[in-house]
Amino acid sequence: MQLLTRRSLLAMLAVTAFSGTTCRRLTAQTSPESTHCHTLVIGAGAAGLAAAQTLQDADCSVVVLEARDRIGGRVHTDYDFASHPVEYGAEFLHGENIVTWDWVRRYRMATLPAFDYYRHQFAYANQALLPFRQWSTIPGLDALDLLNGSPIDTLIANWIDAGKPDVSLAQFLELHQIEWSPEVRRLVDHSLSGSYAANLDQLGVYGLMETTYAGDGDRYFRLQKGYSHLLEQFAAGLDIRYATPVTRISWSSSGVQVQTAADQTYTAQQVVITLPLALLKANTVEFVPPLPEAKLKAIQGLGAGHITKLILKFDQPWWPSELESCLTPLDTQFWWRPGWQRSNEAPVLTAFTGAKGADTLGALGRDGAIQTGLQHLEQMFEKPLTARLTDARFVDWQADPYARMAYSYVPVDGVGLRSQLAQPVDRTLFFAGEATHLTRAATVHGALESGIRAAQELLSTPAHRAI
Repeated sequence: MQLLTRRSLLAMLAVTAFSGTTCRRLTAQTSPESTHCHTLVIGAGAAGLAAAQTLQDADCSVVVLEARDRIGGRVHTDYDFASHPVEYGAEFLHGENIVTWDWVRRYRMATLPAFDYYRHQFAYANQALLPFRQWSTIPGLDALDLLNGSPIDTLIANWIDAGKPDVSLAQFLELHQIEWSPEVRRLVDHSLSGSYAANLDQLGVYGLMETTYAGDGDRYFRLQKGYSHLLEQFAAGLDIRYATPVTRISWSSSGVQVQTAADQTYTAQQVVITLPLALLKANTVEFVPPLPEAKLKAIQGLGAGHITKLILKFDQPWWPSELESCLTPLDTQFWWRPGWQRSNEAPVLTAFTGAKGADTLGALGRDGAIQTGLQHLEQMFEKPLTARLTDARFVDWQADPYARMAYSYVPVDGVGLRSQLAQPVDRTLFFAGEATHLTRAATVHGALESGIRAAQELLSTPAHRAI
């Protein structure tokens, strides 16, 4: 959840290494109808902001076109719901060694540790809440180490080394006669649904082993002031045009012309496209001429995963003080306390749900999802809770018109599609976003690295260096 070797951000931003040249800053000629700049970036999410900042640091004229009225894309922090930030989208720094830390340290941002699995994670199984230390009492529950140095991980590696065909994870488990009780199977399924936003029968085993996150580290963290605060630092000083959805990109080797929903036209020499995969799948932007077949194959071949978040606020805490998170076989799948380790923690719980569970909650809509979440908590904790609920949010990223997905996954026979999606087209169109990252998809740091990679590809083109 790497196409490029991870290095420190400061080194990655040393773009003057390209033949000792930088691009000349152009003065944008701006009117309501037409704008010209050297480079356009479509999307002000993590990938787009990283690309734009890298280009601007190289003294390029950059305009960022953002469909929303805010930055961040699938990063969205609510500062009003509780006494502390609450994340609607991406929430964690996934690892102690990831590139995001370079920005965290640069901007001197405080972080909080998250997910102490060994002391504070629970599972709801056999109609009981069990702390991690008791999971071994349930036959098969050790399978929750799936794809994390477990025997199954080794089995998949051996399968691939033997040159056997790609199969779904569900089929792989059946072929190896790995069987669990229905409840344990749901727990295993749910532990993966959130990580990959897909069901076991949708995930190809080759793709799972391609997405390694090698070297990222095992610890999780939150940003004290929220993820949006970090991205606001990226956005500072950038020329971002908000509420500007793109409808058409006309391109050739000599440049691009981008049209918006408001009939504005932007022209540039090159463009970095960071649209979510689902928007590319749905042809929300028309490419003239159409994209090459290899690019279209990658777009249609990769999976666009579904995640929902249900965030419930109560009158006061009623859960065990030692509980930080809880995995369940229910449709709400995985609960956690977003205010964990905060001195001003509000009585809030988040249910993070992927794949089939997200489909179920999404079909219920806001009110139905809230009612289902309350029923599940009452079942798990054996407490009446409806009267104690004071506020709620339901976030369905598949229903968001400018996302239509959470993050991507690789289906059976999908290995290589991420690399195809990332490839530039005619030294004019450059692609970034979590779906283009070979080994760190579905993460903010993967999106950041992809934006830097796309910007560096653009900066290294002969056409660019000739300016």
